[in-house]
Amino acid sequence: MKLITLEKWAEAHLDPVPSPATLRMWARTNRFDPPAQKVGRCYRVDENARYCEPEAPVELPNDNSLVSRMMRDHYGTQAA
Repeated sequence: MKLITLEKWAEAHLDPVPSPATLRMWARTNRFDPPAQKVGRCYRVDENARYCEPEAPVELPNDNSLVSRMMRDHYGTQAA
């Protein structure tokens, strides 16, 4: 498994190449499979990694039931 910088990965796999800020955001939000690793101050990713779209937001119920409160605690307070 050879780790390369996000910029080199993007040049090899994407056209057009996203900005470095976008690539770092993808790394922070685990959008690579296998996940990117932070080495020092920069992220590195496996040269054969693939980009994965984030999952669709979870629809949270609006009632005040125990299940609703548990789901909001797990997923956050923002509903889809």
